[in-house]
Amino acid sequence: MSPLTKIGGVSLLKRAVLTAQKAGVTTCYLYVAHVTAALRHEVHDDSRVTSQIVWVSPTLDDPHIPEPLMTEPSVVFAVTTIVRHPLLQTITQDASAEKTTVFTDAAGAAAIAVVPGARVATLLRELQQGQRLADTSAIMGGDQQRLPQARSLFFHRLTPASRIAEVEQALLLSLENPRDGRVDTYFNRKLSRPLTRRLLHTLLTPNQITLLSCMVGLVGALCFFPGGYWGPVLGAVLLQFSVVLDCCDGEVARVKFLESPFGDVLDIVCDTLVTIAIFVGMGVAVWQDGASSQALPLASMLVLGGCLAFPLVTLAEKTEAVGDRREGWEDTLMKRLIASLTTRDVSIVIFASALTGKLLWFLWGAAIGAQIFWLILLWLLWRAGRLQHWIQGVEVKNEEV
Repeated sequence: MSPLTKIGGVSLLKRAVLTAQKAGVTTCYLYVAHVTAALRHEVHDDSRVTSQIVWVSPTLDDPHIPEPLMTEPSVVFAVTTIVRHPLLQTITQDASAEKTTVFTDAAGAAAIAVVPGARVATLLRELQQGQRLADTSAIMGGDQQRLPQARSLFFHRLTPASRIAEVEQALLLSLENPRDGRVDTYFNRKLSRPLTRRLLHTLLTPNQITLLSCMVGLVGALCFFPGGYWGPVLGAVLLQFSVVLDCCDGEVARVKFLESPFGDVLDIVCDTLVTIAIFVGMGVAVWQDGASSQALPLASMLVLGGCLAFPLVTLAEKTEAVGDRREGWEDTLMKRLIASLTTRDVSIVIFASALTGKLLWFLWGAAIGAQIFWLILLWLLWRAGRLQHWIQGVEVKNEEV
């Protein structure tokens, strides 16, 4: 199978390099029988590849192994072995400094090897001499262990009989998000994965998908404004589709190695815009129907609560490492509070409210709940010292400027 074969829109060669890089690898030795211009172009012309690339081939000179690398274990696997970085990090945690560990798959076949740095030069030389990887002295003399099993520790060995669509589906299933709510897990992700598989083979970037999701959500909010029955129902349906697209952008980013700090910020900003627009639309819809004179004040309270909660949630996420080190009850409660109230599950509640004509009930509950949420979050941030920690950090930066 060609190293340029694409899985999830990324070639096997580039996927191997980027996966290793994400696991902490700084130098990649790539063995191929013939180093072609297409192979060089695949890794050297991509800004995501930041690790040093060393080509190894029978037609090239022996590669130089720097002294520092000879003290570090090396992970060895074929490009047809598709893994995610958590698996590589797991198997290298307790790597032996003296002996090779060969990790086998369910069938007992060698899948990935962790080789002591001192033996890497010999292994590469034997490959250059035409030996199969499985027949090299480093692999033949290694201890065998079964690969650890967990959904997040994705492993798949490609064969000529492998179906690309099935491999991509399995890869998507391994992309668990700890912040997913029940609706995400049992509904949104089941809709997003088939859509993501198609988006992976387009030129759309994760950020473009985020903007598309935002546009769909804003159109959904506009559908609420005329009031009546079918307008809000259509708006709730479009909101739900926007939520599914919001799942897709992260899935595409992780499969294609396109995560970025800007993408995270864009996602949060777009989610907030859609949420505020939907709340305003719901308030206007109830007001248009004359169901309550308090509809617009309730919507205003809801928007205010969302605007106040946004910077506090952002602050909690930025100081999460401080909370993890502190391990106080406030930090645990804060994490649970944010996880439970910042999921996409609320979209189903909005849909149910529109379907049953109970938008006013939602406005009352959400308007009160939003104020309680940001007040409790502010108190927890202060109790845990994370608010003070952030303020001190800002003051230090201002002094440096």
